[in-house]
Amino acid sequence: MPQSSIAYAVGRVRATARKPLGEAQLERLLSAASYPEALHLLVEMGWPESDGRDVERLSINMLEEACHRLREITPDPALTDAFLLRHDAQNLKSLFKARILETQPERLSGCGTIALDTLQHAVTEHDYRKLPAAFSQVMEALEKRIVLHINPMEIDVQIDKALYSMIFDRIQSSRSTAAKDYFKGKVDLQNAVSFLRLNNMQTEGIALKDVLLPGGTVSEQEWLVIQKKPEKLLPAFSTYPKLVKLALSSAQEDSKRLPALEKAADDHLLSLFRPHRYEPFAIEVLIGWLLAHEREAGAVRLIMAGKLNDFKPELIRERLREAYGQ
Repeated sequence: MPQSSIAYAVGRVRATARKPLGEAQLERLLSAASYPEALHLLVEMGWPESDGRDVERLSINMLEEACHRLREITPDPALTDAFLLRHDAQNLKSLFKARILETQPERLSGCGTIALDTLQHAVTEHDYRKLPAAFSQVMEALEKRIVLHINPMEIDVQIDKALYSMIFDRIQSSRSTAAKDYFKGKVDLQNAVSFLRLNNMQTEGIALKDVLLPGGTVSEQEWLVIQKKPEKLLPAFSTYPKLVKLALSSAQEDSKRLPALEKAADDHLLSLFRPHRYEPFAIEVLIGWLLAHEREAGAVRLIMAGKLNDFKPELIRERLREAYGQ
């Protein structure tokens, strides 16, 4: 159950929890001569042994363990759950699309705040009354929409809007500037990616205002101005770090550089918690620890998939996000 003491929670994580892999360890893993050698190195670095081909499942299990531990020890569930709600949203998307398309749901996560069987029952029975109000309302609205037409992009956008509505509601009273900046930045940068993708697609019938997420520092009205005057995009991000602005400028010039913008965005967002790593009484320590595990899981999956498919290390490296530690 959640703890009342932040000092206890931080101390417990530092004393008993396995540290996620840092930059040096990931570079060592990347430099392994073969897939079997990389597997051996993973075990040396503290990962459990696997059957050789199921590293992805193992990484998911380890991340779920970290999420469960966070929920056990956090003294501020409202804040830390805000970082887990995205898993609930992703589970809802997967279950809903699977039902209407008559397929199997993909990548259901045990990291969310809502039990998977609760979500599965809600989607199967078309009954969302047991879900949080924001999710309940959006799912009921989507049930009505799919009678007329099925649009996977609309499903994603509407659930994401409900997600961020819940997140900002939960963190409103938080004292964590890093957490608030994280989610505002996440919205701003996701909206930037959406804007650039729509510009590149030049698709009729998809309005920018329909895909914008709420809660960022760049308002909807500012985005609509940017849509008419794209040269105002960079000034709207003037307070962001140089690397983010460079990536944004490059992606605006060439849509093939959008993945580099997403990488720069992720690296910037994680960096907001690094200054708090060694503080003894900061909730940001727990959040940073969770984000570090998420980053580790993604990095290991990317490296091992690359090794398995004989990708060159430099091709893998350019897609890797920065690790939380060294």
